[in-house]
Amino acid sequence: MAGRGKLIAVMGDEDTVTGFLLGGIGELDKHRRPNFLVVEKETSLAEIGGPEERVPARWGAPGPVCRLTPRFAARRGFLAREDVGMILISQALAEQIRPAVAAHARALPAVLEIPSKDHPYDPARDSVLRRARGLFAPDELR
Repeated sequence: MAGRGKLIAVMGDEDTVTGFLLGGIGELDKHRRPNFLVVEKETSLAEIGGPEERVPARWGAPGPVCRLTPRFAARRGFLAREDVGMILISQALAEQIRPAVAAHARALPAVLEIPSKDHPYDPARDSVLRRARGLFAPDELR
């Protein structure tokens, strides 16, 4: 990767991802893997990725149980890719895989939660903001 910058990966609903793609962040790596994931209601948690735990296969829908792995997962997803320096994830999606987002402690790739069209940003649920608040005393934030 010497001499090359890092990519920004984005995960979210179709409108959010399309906006970032129109802004020019869309890339494919040498293995033809994209740096974006459009998550729809039909997208299973196994496609999104998360911690190695057993959860329902679909968001809130009754169904079989599966093991989480791909897109966000530390072993094979955006977290494992050396060419990704930042992951933008819609806050609503981050809530679905909160254990995986909270478990990520490395500086790179940085994981930032962003608002989406249907779900406004809630600072109380943002894991990065919570960690930042923990670094400072309340008096220093004023």
